[in-house]
Amino acid sequence: MNSTAVVIAYDDSDGWADHVVPPLVTQSQTGLDTLTAPGQCGASAGRVPSGQQARCGFGPRLPLLVVSGFARRNFVDHSLTDQSSILRFAEDNWKVGRLGGGSTDAFTGTLTRLFDFDGGPRAPRLFLDPVTGLPRDR
Repeated sequence: MNSTAVVIAYDDSDGWADHVVPPLVTQSQTGLDTLTAPGQCGASAGRVPSGQQARCGFGPRLPLLVVSGFARRNFVDHSLTDQSSILRFAEDNWKVGRLGGGSTDAFTGTLTRLFDFDGGPRAPRLFLDPVTGLPRDR
């Protein structure tokens, strides 16, 4: 656990509606878009990433959980992130640069607020019983 972080990201809203409208981070204007008007997701053609039509921003909010000895305890981050934030965290951690080519990792939110790397891992190891799934001593 001294060098591990497990990120659990939910991939689908299962049709649940969200009462909060997501921000329009990316815009698009094609016949596939209808969010802000017929054929539009946002009103500014200048904010459509080059070659990235039909990618109309975020969908409903979804949970994301980080399990690590470096994860902040009992912490809920309300920063705007998406699934490419996981990629951005890996790119930043290993200093490998961005994917490019219109990938959203270039402007997505970061997961770094979920971690506290000062002083090393603090969470004790948790061992689960393989049969019951309950915590156990070693």
